[in-house]
Amino acid sequence: MNTKLFDIPVLLIMFNRPETTCHVFEQIRKLRPSKLYIFSDASREGVTEEAELVETCQCLVDDSQINWNCSVERWYPESNMGQAIGVSSAITWAFETCEKLIILQDDCLPHPTFFTFCKFMLEKYYTNDRVMHISGTRWDEGLNIKHTDHFFSLIGHVWGWATWKRAWNKYDFWMEHFPEMKSQKKIERLFGNVDIAKFWQDRFDEVYQQHTKKTWDYQWQYTLFENYGLAALPNVNLVSNIGFERGKYGVRHTADHFCETKMWQTIPGSVQLSINKTYEQLYANKRYLFKPRLRTRIVNKFKQMLQINPG
Repeated sequence: MNTKLFDIPVLLIMFNRPETTCHVFEQIRKLRPSKLYIFSDASREGVTEEAELVETCQCLVDDSQINWNCSVERWYPESNMGQAIGVSSAITWAFETCEKLIILQDDCLPHPTFFTFCKFMLEKYYTNDRVMHISGTRWDEGLNIKHTDHFFSLIGHVWGWATWKRAWNKYDFWMEHFPEMKSQKKIERLFGNVDIAKFWQDRFDEVYQQHTKKTWDYQWQYTLFENYGLAALPNVNLVSNIGFERGKYGVRHTADHFCETKMWQTIPGSVQLSINKTYEQLYANKRYLFKPRLRTRIVNKFKQMLQINPG
């Protein structure tokens, strides 16, 4: 049996999905980290049977399931904090006692080499303030990158990721400087593309105007843009999201997408600290600049008209 411990702290963020949590935690068990943080939000008031699901998740990660020499810290709030406050507060809490951190939510299943990649990047760019985020997710694998083991993007995917305390200290949950960012057209200058800039500005506008924030990750992406931060991405995808369909009580059903991931290996040679523009454009075209077929747009428009003017 492997007795060597992994020396980078891991944060597991859970809620009400025992069927995905058990798969993600099993990968952590195989890793055997020497330091483990576990955050589990409380059930929502008035949501039937959710308390039992939350308790089941907590039982899956209790001391009896940790059979290696591991320092474990748990934070289980008594009342529901919600996704926005809960996730961001959990990361801040973990960084009170560590300098670098791997972060996994309960539906993000990592390939074993995801942890190797994060460790390699966390150590390689530890003192480089420009690099603020390490992504395990590598979308748009149609773009074949053979000459390097990683590259850089402006977008920080959060389906399995890592960062440093020095970067998270810049996190701005309330997006206080967004009006200045918008007036200075900073996002447009970053991408050199009006359409991409408009997409992000519209999303940020929506979050900025919310009195009660509903998300935490848009604020992190805003923080990257605000600080001209870069995200390091692997040349192959290392994380599968296994929570794809919301069912009863908000639980997502498990899907076996683990086979989509591939082995990551280091490739000798230097990597330029520059944005991969081809990847940025492909990602934008497929993820948020994509327009549905004309027929679909007409049907959607007709549905909207029926909702506005019910018969």
